[in-house]
Amino acid sequence: MNYDIVFHVDLNDEAVLNIAISNIANYFTAIGGQKAEVVMLVNGPAVNLFKKETALPALKDLQGKGLQIRVCQNAMNKFSLPKETLMDGVQVVPAGIVELARLQNERYTYIKP
Repeated sequence: MNYDIVFHVDLNDEAVLNIAISNIANYFTAIGGQKAEVVMLVNGPAVNLFKKETALPALKDLQGKGLQIRVCQNAMNKFSLPKETLMDGVQVVPAGIVELARLQNERYTYIKP
């Protein structure tokens, strides 16, 4: 079975982000160490939730378990966020929507909390 999954976060809403964090933590527990790529794709106003000074500590914990956080460069440009202002360990992708399409073509399961 393929356990690769992408969680899509696009709202500047900490409650939505907390749902995604909870879903991801539960996912890691449920698959019990089985091989999986787990990605959080961030675009739109949600990029504002990933600034170094305000990012939730739970995100760093999940990165330690294997979560990949990918942030949209287009959204960063729109909200005037240079890469240096983002939390450590995030990957910047040119266009979040294109990355979502690519991952879905690679058979990642799409989750929108």
